[in-house]
Amino acid sequence: MQVTTNSLCPNATSLNGLEWYLCGTVAEGERSREIALSQSRFQAGRRSSCDLRLSWPTVSGIHAEFVQAANVIFLRDLGSTNGTFVNGRRISTDTLLSEGDVIHFGGVEFRLRKRCEEDSRGTINWNGNNLTARLEGFDELVHGTGLVPFYQPIVKLCDALTVGFEVLARSRIAEFPSPREMFETAEQLDRENELSEVCRREGVRQGSGMVDGQRLYLNTHPTELQSPNLIASLEELRDEAPNQAITLEIHEAAVTDLAAMAELQLGLNDLDILLAYDDFGAGQARMLDLVEVPPDVLKFDISLVRDIHKASPKRQKMVETLVAMVRDFGITPLAEGVETLEEAGACRELGFELAQGFYFGRPAANWREAATVVNL
Repeated sequence: MQVTTNSLCPNATSLNGLEWYLCGTVAEGERSREIALSQSRFQAGRRSSCDLRLSWPTVSGIHAEFVQAANVIFLRDLGSTNGTFVNGRRISTDTLLSEGDVIHFGGVEFRLRKRCEEDSRGTINWNGNNLTARLEGFDELVHGTGLVPFYQPIVKLCDALTVGFEVLARSRIAEFPSPREMFETAEQLDRENELSEVCRREGVRQGSGMVDGQRLYLNTHPTELQSPNLIASLEELRDEAPNQAITLEIHEAAVTDLAAMAELQLGLNDLDILLAYDDFGAGQARMLDLVEVPPDVLKFDISLVRDIHKASPKRQKMVETLVAMVRDFGITPLAEGVETLEEAGACRELGFELAQGFYFGRPAANWREAATVVNL
């Protein structure tokens, strides 16, 4: 589909009193914010001339543009290197958008939203500031159809064969444009464990039909490690999916009680569930934990992987030494955040066995569409 120029509206706010806007992070390290699509043609890219300047290495100079016509909005890729994606699918023609669509420019994620013009005047606030709406939306997350699991492929670095998927939480509810809002609300309601359990259950349920041996990597909330219900919820999950290969991910920073972790690992062994420590190296890397309660998989944080092919020999040697030590412990090292062929090649040379990242596939609601065939 191609949008003609004579159908364009002069500005966004004239479109039936609606304003379209994006929710997301403009630069690495910033908090999520709202960006109004204030022009009938609204360009996104790294160049300073773009209406939305994105300071990310995976974004092209002029990456894509939004085109508003009549009462609809389209997205057009402008020949970007790393592609423009809508709900996990790379687009090649003008693509009609709907509220709630997940948009990726290279490795940068945004959620598309709209509101009435009168609601957009003055200070911008999240729709979720309405407590009643958030409460109703949260109940739809945990008891209805508001939660949408997304699947990101995990591959073997030797041949890029997809061997599993990490399950990521997404929502089709306006009050929760990202997982941050979901879990902030859950924590306010003291229901974060409940939300985490639902994310795992829906991830397994909607991921049914995978090839034998393909593994689902399921996340936990830190508070679950102090809850006796974690193993019980996993037992229910195993009863529902007795043949699904599962790995439970725990954030490295949450591993503070080694005795409790050892007990948890015994419970996982009984359920034939593997253990992974996530984001290793993002903070204080606890080497003792690797010895006392070794996981099956150790996911190296993106901060250790980003541009590793350009890193100094000393930094590369440091990562190589960590990977070798991990393998000596019988732990499988996984590189997170691999976005380029060069990063993938360097990680393979450094000894990583598994990897995930946008180079191998972006998260998608349908796991069958998430895996991407790449060259190594």
